[in-house]
Amino acid sequence: MEDKRVARTRWVRWLVTAGTLWGFLFLIAACLSDRTPENFTLLFSILSSGAYTVLLFISRDFWLPALVRNPLRNATLLGILNAAVVETIFLSFEKLFGAVGVAAHPNLFLDLLITMPWYILMVHTFVRVYQRHRFSSATVLLLGAIYELGADGIVSQIVGIFLGDSQIFDPGYWVLLVLIAFWQFIPVYSSLVLPPTWVIDSTPPPRKPPTHAWRDALRPMLWLVPFTVYVTLLIVLLWALSLV
Repeated sequence: MEDKRVARTRWVRWLVTAGTLWGFLFLIAACLSDRTPENFTLLFSILSSGAYTVLLFISRDFWLPALVRNPLRNATLLGILNAAVVETIFLSFEKLFGAVGVAAHPNLFLDLLITMPWYILMVHTFVRVYQRHRFSSATVLLLGAIYELGADGIVSQIVGIFLGDSQIFDPGYWVLLVLIAFWQFIPVYSSLVLPPTWVIDSTPPPRKPPTHAWRDALRPMLWLVPFTVYVTLLIVLLWALSLV
């Protein structure tokens, strides 16, 4: 049983590594073939998001000891803070390159007003799931991509219908989403899910819970339903106020 678990962990690690490299290579190719502000914004934002996680990993000996005193609370706050950092990274590069439509909103306050409720609920739930099930780092990164697949890949397109965007009905969109964009989501959400696990790992591992690990791991996705309603109502309000 242990050998199977190790083999499965190794397979997920290779999948995440290869998928992330594939996502980056496609971004670079897109920038070389179509030098639009949006492509450059995506490339530098995703690279910077991944680099930010690497920086946290390198510097963890300095900040981690201060967080392990209250691991559950601090792991949650860390993931939420990192979500705000990532949103700021994307908006900063959007403004730097003069892109349009990459960030949730060109105003940082409104951008965070739109996105942070999802991040707060997702991180809060994920941290408590991880406290019960200690997933491998590769699995955590894969889960982060799944969470963003739901939020950015699906919810944003559902909300887009109310703004006249029918991309969700295009089969080509779903092909690109699964084969390419999904792997680019890994570095984007990496700082939201991976650093909190370093904090939780400072606590003793739990007894094996009665629920299935993957069933628990998908619990954050349940928040996508109320989040869709929230974003839709907020976008309608912002549209009525001529802020979108």
